[in-house]
Amino acid sequence: METLWQIAQKINTEQCSVTFDEPMSAHTTFRIGGPADLFLKPRSVEALASVLTLLRSARIPVFLLGGGANILVADQGIRGAVIDTCLLSSVRSDASNSNIIYAECGASVSTLCTEALVQGLSGLENFYGMPGSIGGAIYMNARCYEDDISLHINEITAISPTGELVSLPARTMQWSYKRSPFMRKGAFAGYIVAAGRFSLEPGEPLQIAARMRSRMEDRMHKHHFDYPSAGSVFKNNRDFGKPTGKILHELGLRGYRIGNAAISPWHANIFINLGGATARDMRALILHAQAVVLAATGWKLEPEVLFVGEF
Repeated sequence: METLWQIAQKINTEQCSVTFDEPMSAHTTFRIGGPADLFLKPRSVEALASVLTLLRSARIPVFLLGGGANILVADQGIRGAVIDTCLLSSVRSDASNSNIIYAECGASVSTLCTEALVQGLSGLENFYGMPGSIGGAIYMNARCYEDDISLHINEITAISPTGELVSLPARTMQWSYKRSPFMRKGAFAGYIVAAGRFSLEPGEPLQIAARMRSRMEDRMHKHHFDYPSAGSVFKNNRDFGKPTGKILHELGLRGYRIGNAAISPWHANIFINLGGATARDMRALILHAQAVVLAATGWKLEPEVLFVGEF
């Protein structure tokens, strides 16, 4: 197998920046994570497809990084290549349909929501203030306030396993609670989300802005932004009859900590980095909360956060 250095020499640095041993703590909302062996930033969707094809042909493990939310990166870091999509951030109205907004995978969800407001389009207000990128939101089928992002997607531009750019009609694809067809065992596993087209409805800008402000105020009230976090750590399983945060709160887990990793004293499904927390401690905290709930109720909480790298 070619070395990462040899692979890096083949990358057009005008189309994609190249860095070695990049600390992932600078790129995750937890502010936790060791170095990525090879860290790449493509400057276009075409460059993303090109570098993916190169890495796959060399059998280099690849991790796609969006906004860095919903992931816990190991203290030992990530072997292989990390592709950061932050430069793929274009958000614009669709030239052929004024009710559709096109957003590249690296654009933030809040930027998309703000563009919808500017265009007087409604449908995405529930997602305003949600951390993360469009690519991550589509991949995870992000859900906020009983609203799934997949309900608003018209079409997805994706990169096939063979490196081709393809258009996929979202309405004919299989989506479920916080799961997309792009996840493991899904019909499109191996495809990479490059962009999405969101179909929205005309609305009154003042009303759209008010709903967006309400959602942001609710997040602020729950202290989502006081400390580095990944948002909700566990999925809300409707079979349990109550939100996961309420389950954890009733079991006295608010404020529980291991090292500088802690369960928020304000919202028990938000785990926070008090400063200098390690991935090892955060993972131990997550596993502890799972064990407490399982022992007390028989319910097995499913993490929403992905464990990435060498644990």
